[in-house]
Amino acid sequence: MRRENKFVFPETDLGSVASRILTSKYLFSEIFTERRVNNIYLDSMTFANLKDNLNGVQNRIKHRIRWYGEDITIRNPILEYKIKRGELGYKEYYSLPGFELDETFNYDIYLETINQLSEGKTPAYTLMYSNIYNEIPTICNTYLRRYYLSGDSKFRLTIDKDITYKSIGRRIDSGFSFSEDKIVVELKYEDEHVDGVSRIMQDLGLRVSRNSKYVIGMQGIYFNNFIYN
Repeated sequence: MRRENKFVFPETDLGSVASRILTSKYLFSEIFTERRVNNIYLDSMTFANLKDNLNGVQNRIKHRIRWYGEDITIRNPILEYKIKRGELGYKEYYSLPGFELDETFNYDIYLETINQLSEGKTPAYTLMYSNIYNEIPTICNTYLRRYYLSGDSKFRLTIDKDITYKSIGRRIDSGFSFSEDKIVVELKYEDEHVDGVSRIMQDLGLRVSRNSKYVIGMQGIYFNNFIYN
């Protein structure tokens, strides 16, 4: 089970934050190549997932379709279950068929494609389909992410920038969108390493912030409320 701590900074602090990470005594180094992360969040018609988050429900699940890159031809999307159990969490992943994220996109047709692929799949895959059958796309968000790993490989840091949100429904539309002039840093680690977190935060000058991209996107697009700290 994994823990996550989030930290929010103005976009103008990107250079200094990245410098602190790379000069940390915990020997963080950048891994992978910076890449664009894209998500389509799914929720019930009554926004049950959103309400669970806002109400601080300890045990909750968030579903999202995730892929990487800039292309509108999505080749290797995954359905990600982000499962929260109190302060701990873990993820489950399911491979999905590719699709075109353009005016031809139709979520109902896409669901039927997923259903056809579920035939002959494992019971877990079939259950996954039944879980999302009554959910709908709510928002699409995208950001550039950089990845860092500590010298002992126990702690991982990511920096998200160029964060943008757009409304989405069963079809692509030209609905409302907005961007944030901030960066989000996430510190991720297994529960067994929790004792070392406060020292890393002190070394990097980090203060925990509350930050949910899903909540921010939903508030900004559907409720015209951008305040979430």
